[in-house]
Amino acid sequence: MHPSDTCPQCHVARTAEGVVTVRFDNGRLNLLTGDAAHIYADTLQELAADETTKLLVIRGGDSAFLGGADIKFLKDASRRDIDAYIRSVWRLCETIRDVPFATMSVISGYCLGAGMEVAAVCDIKLAAHDARFGMPEVKLGVPSVIHGAMLPGMIGATRTRDLLLSGRIIPAALALDWGLITDVAGDDGLDAALAHWQAEIEANGPLAMRIQKKLIRDWERMPLQEAINVGIAGLVSAYDSDEPKRYMEAFLANRKRR
Repeated sequence: MHPSDTCPQCHVARTAEGVVTVRFDNGRLNLLTGDAAHIYADTLQELAADETTKLLVIRGGDSAFLGGADIKFLKDASRRDIDAYIRSVWRLCETIRDVPFATMSVISGYCLGAGMEVAAVCDIKLAAHDARFGMPEVKLGVPSVIHGAMLPGMIGATRTRDLLLSGRIIPAALALDWGLITDVAGDDGLDAALAHWQAEIEANGPLAMRIQKKLIRDWERMPLQEAINVGIAGLVSAYDSDEPKRYMEAFLANRKRR
């Protein structure tokens, strides 16, 4: 792999409410090198084992959430180098998708190529108003691959062709309109929008959220009738704990007060 001019780091912070924030840090451009992808994936795999976590928030740099691959590496890479690199990015994205609790990408600046795939595989995607999104690989003579395959299901076939065949970079407002992201921060800024979404997640039953997350992942791979059947089993399994009773009692008590 082409070495970065910095050592990739994954900064981790936790709150008492079960929110874990990781910040991907690989220098000014925040390039997603192979080394960075492995470091980030290793950290996330460790965090996924924590049963007290409700939400994983993934952040990058201010000027680039993740800047994609290192073009200097791509230019001189062999077939073997490219194969190893793209599999490292695949592993990172799959690690995020397999996290058993909700995930949120918080996006500032440019979010391009492999970096956009990392952002897109999160459950909730929150962007600054001036964030920029794109899959410009064709402009470099290579196709967009791996989790680019999710784009038709997210934004439709026509918009996928637009994004992947033009290689153009689009603003956050258009990405929201297309369904590529969940929300764009308003005048109060990205941190205020993040606080709002965190509060939404923290208010939910943690066991219910984990069951729901697993069902969503299972539904992606299942025909409709099988997906319905596992959903029924998932609902019933929620009653193995007292969480439904506690949360419904709290709901009814709040409604009575109002």
